[in-house]
Amino acid sequence: MKQRRTGNKKNWWKWAFLLLLALNIAFWGVIISRVLSGYHSNTITSQTVKNPVKVGTITTTKEQLNQTLASYLNDYQSKGMTYSVQLTSTNIEFQGTYKLLGYNVPLYIYFEPYQLKSGAVQLKVTSFSVGNLPLPASEVLSYIKSSYKLPNFVDIIPEKSVVNINLQKIDNDAGIYLKSTAINLVSDEINFDILKKKTEEKLARTE
Repeated sequence: MKQRRTGNKKNWWKWAFLLLLALNIAFWGVIISRVLSGYHSNTITSQTVKNPVKVGTITTTKEQLNQTLASYLNDYQSKGMTYSVQLTSTNIEFQGTYKLLGYNVPLYIYFEPYQLKSGAVQLKVTSFSVGNLPLPASEVLSYIKSSYKLPNFVDIIPEKSVVNINLQKIDNDAGIYLKSTAINLVSDEINFDILKKKTEEKLARTE
């Protein structure tokens, strides 16, 4: 995984990698954290989040991202409900099972990825199969939403047949998050900006 840094913070890229382990993504090492000092018994500190600042970029490949996803999703497997997510040359494949009357029916869903203005990645269903069952896409996505253990930044919207990967909503102590800037599976171009939430601290005296 290649990475370019801006500024003089040498370890921001490690936070970004931990965040990727988040697409517990242990997060996607040395942790950047802000050391808070100067607390007094009669004061409290409040923080206001302002516009984020770009601190670097990450360029990765399908192979590298597949390895990251496989490692990260280990924490989201449950007994009898395992699944995998893999980037191919043309789409993103979800593979799992659909339980019906005690039987496990093979489940495959294929998505096409898009970038959203928020920096999130949206996956649109292009095709799927649930054995020979004639089910609508909305019902299949509703089943995944209710039956599988998924990261909390993954938002499934069955009625629109899409899944949103909200990278900007991944929390960590450093205030670092990722924004998708390029995702082209055919050319194997997958890029992210590394952003840091800028905060403004205010001290208020308690009574």
